[in-house]
Amino acid sequence: MTREEKNGFSYRIMQATPTELIVILYEMAESYLNSAIVSCDAGKEEDFRTNLKHAGRVINELMHSLDLRYEISLNFMQIYVYMNRAMIRASVSKDTTELLRCVGMLEKLKNSFEQIKHEDKRGPVMENTQQVYAGLTYSKGTLNESFGLESNRGFRV
Repeated sequence: MTREEKNGFSYRIMQATPTELIVILYEMAESYLNSAIVSCDAGKEEDFRTNLKHAGRVINELMHSLDLRYEISLNFMQIYVYMNRAMIRASVSKDTTELLRCVGMLEKLKNSFEQIKHEDKRGPVMENTQQVYAGLTYSKGTLNESFGLESNRGFRV
């Protein structure tokens, strides 16, 4: 995952509701798994293992965030356990077939949460974070991207 992608995820996480946060975690896991697949195909074993490790951490975060009082959470747990096992097998065998299957599963899960994220009326998970404003400006022959951060940081009295 590139530095720009990490910054993008960080900005989105600061403003995310709980449901949007799950969508972001699925996107992060997909990105790490796709990077692992590319690294494996290119023969970059160290990058392959690093990306698998990061993807595993994201999946573990999803596992730990489940509320096991609900029956559907057990179904999600089984999916996440399968993904962890698939990543371990891929790490040993260098076969990315199961990783591709995991990416497909993550895509389907992400799409289902994207459909319901608009119903989540709770506020952002993180409080007292910076507001980030992004925009594009046009000038003769160029397109400029700018970010504006809120200057009032810290505690409010």
